[in-house]
Amino acid sequence: MSSTVFDVAVVGGSLAGSAAAAALARGGASVVVLERASFPRPKICGCFLSHEALPVLERMAIRNELRNETAETIARFALVTAGGRRVESDLPAPVLSLSRARLDSLSAAAAERQGARLHFSAAVQSFEGNLREGFRVKVAGADLGARVLLGAWGRYSPLDGRLSRPFFRQEPSLFGFGKQLTGDGSRFAGRAVLHLFDGGYLGLSRVEGGVVNLAALATPRVAKAAHHDFDELLGRLKTESPALAVDLEGLTPVPGPILVSEPVHLGLRPAVAGDVLLVGDAAGVIDPYTGTGMALALLSGEAAAGPILDFLAGRLDADSFKREHAAAHRSLAGRRFAFSRLFRSVFYGGLASRFIGPAAAPLARLAVRLTRE
Repeated sequence: MSSTVFDVAVVGGSLAGSAAAAALARGGASVVVLERASFPRPKICGCFLSHEALPVLERMAIRNELRNETAETIARFALVTAGGRRVESDLPAPVLSLSRARLDSLSAAAAERQGARLHFSAAVQSFEGNLREGFRVKVAGADLGARVLLGAWGRYSPLDGRLSRPFFRQEPSLFGFGKQLTGDGSRFAGRAVLHLFDGGYLGLSRVEGGVVNLAALATPRVAKAAHHDFDELLGRLKTESPALAVDLEGLTPVPGPILVSEPVHLGLRPAVAGDVLLVGDAAGVIDPYTGTGMALALLSGEAAAGPILDFLAGRLDADSFKREHAAAHRSLAGRRFAFSRLFRSVFYGGLASRFIGPAAAPLARLAVRLTRE
């Protein structure tokens, strides 16, 4: 990677970063995407792609590729307590269930086809600068410049510490963990199931190829147990919840280590830190139970392109540019985050979870609808 100056450097090549890069490249900007990982790579995620993101994928020219995937179409969901009480309902609109390894790869390739330059295994070591003078970004073996720096590095990164973001020093209360399961997953045809347990919840759904995706959000105690011995934790949870045992019958974890995430700090965050713009999980982590995280990442990434292009063209000064980006992000995400927090206590064993019964099905369906547009 040579020392080059770009209009925009995007740090992170997952959904938000790829959507932003594709839209910027379509608008005529020179864009480089710096992704620390190599794609494809597994990632903890509920893997729900809700309908509101499909227009973004259409503009990225990968909607047809999605049709060729064997993604599961999910139209129903169930919510199950550890005691076995189950409520089930239709989703407000069907969603696609596709692994992040596959969707991230499709999105990054689309951004590259539309004109962005992608560099994998390119961990950003440091950056400096501002919107008036430009930025210098240091990557192993290279040093590049950019007029705009867009952070799409996910929910938690050492770069948050460099920006002195408040949540970075807070004690984490939640971690994610995940695993893919093979076997007879026919019981999950067209449906997803959320199982509540003491300290968190886990979701089960089929992704491409009929593999069952398990993704959980839990307290540090539970996540540590998952990391230490996933099979033992799963055995204990099945003992505590016969309903979970039934859903997992005949399924076995794929070989390989359990995936455990970095700390998860739920909630909306400022979309600007200093002169760095932020999108996707870097600008706020929505509750996974909503199933709208992937769509929000794509939407927020694409939405950032408009103000950036206006700034690059001189139609906005630096201060107006930051205000417009922050306002656009609040308009897109604020309502969704407010409602996701409102229903959060149901999913962590709080008082509200004791009242799960017949009335919970329409309530859960309402929660899903309110966190979408």
